[in-house]
Amino acid sequence: MLRRVTLVQTECGRTLGREESLLVFRQRPDFIVLPEYYNIDPERRDTVYNASRAADYLRYCRTLSDRFGTVLIAGTAIEWDHDRFYNTATIFDRGIAIGRYRKVNPTLRERENGIAAGRDIDAFEVDGVRIAVVICADVFQRENFARLANLEADIIFIPTTSPLRPMETVADKFTRDKMIFVAGARQAGGYLVKCCASGRLWGKELQGRSLVAAPWGIITRVPPTEEGKGRILSVTLDIAELREFRAKWRRVVAAES
Repeated sequence: MLRRVTLVQTECGRTLGREESLLVFRQRPDFIVLPEYYNIDPERRDTVYNASRAADYLRYCRTLSDRFGTVLIAGTAIEWDHDRFYNTATIFDRGIAIGRYRKVNPTLRERENGIAAGRDIDAFEVDGVRIAVVICADVFQRENFARLANLEADIIFIPTTSPLRPMETVADKFTRDKMIFVAGARQAGGYLVKCCASGRLWGKELQGRSLVAAPWGIITRVPPTEEGKGRILSVTLDIAELREFRAKWRRVVAAES
């Protein structure tokens, strides 16, 4: 069972240009993922204002999903619900909203901006594949990968914004990828698909470090020389291979326990 996944590493708060749309269309993806805070104004750090714009952005994402005839993980928007704000990712299947996920572990800066923590991580069945979403800083909590393992998610999408670290070496970057994303994929027993924003967000420079990790290693990543650029990255994931590996790996772990 093969599934084509396309990561759109792009700036927050913009629509796709004609050439970008054509390139995505040519990939014929089963899944498309956009970055964290894709659906906000990157120049205006105003939670109330950005929440008021969310409906318009999400209508655009719904249109994208319908136009491409695919499943779209629509980055994240600031959602207002019952007197609270959430950093929320919405999943559209061919133009129909089938689920959403609220970031369980907002950063300190997000909490200062009024973003509340979500409560649950869930999985969704799409054409025989179990998918889940976590957002950016959620990956720093190892228990989240244990929860994903219990859900038996095959593909875990991670919309992300990552601040530029100018003093960081390539070796540092690759070491962190292994420690967080390869280890996380192994613990969760699924593919991790991290899609980053590029450009700037609220006056801060970002690094676009999009990647796809499997329990056995990094499958593809945006190279360090292109972290500041918009990129469209596609990969074909073998779900049957993943499930076979997951079953064998769990037997090994159980035998060593």
